[in-house]
Amino acid sequence: MQTMVYVYSKINPTEDPEKVEKAVIHIFPQGELEIKSDHLIVRGDFDCLENLKEMLEQRKIRSAAREIMQVKGDNIEFLLSKQAALVEVVNLVEEESPLGEIKVEITSPDPQALLDYLAPQVEENKKNRGLILFIL
Repeated sequence: MQTMVYVYSKINPTEDPEKVEKAVIHIFPQGELEIKSDHLIVRGDFDCLENLKEMLEQRKIRSAAREIMQVKGDNIEFLLSKQAALVEVVNLVEEESPLGEIKVEITSPDPQALLDYLAPQVEENKKNRGLILFIL
């Protein structure tokens, strides 16, 4: 079983379908896009995740992403803000808004290793590291 990425976004009647498409493609440019009248789907493999990984690293939100990304069996599931994605910003959200979000589901033979790849644990900045206390 290889890594499979499935991205879904509803296209609301009040939304411009081209903007929803742009939002999703900003985050997942390597995926295979399928557009319907009321939603779009992107399917891809491991390579489809490279841009997401880089964006999480650039924004320095890997720790926060780990908190929100949910491992369920062989899957990792999370939501991304459509509005943020439209302006090329990755923003994970904990629950859907009335406008809807971008739903991401990743199936992997080792979801924990994949989570470690996408959002590795970052060691907290320890201010006291290397501090030597001298008592006279």
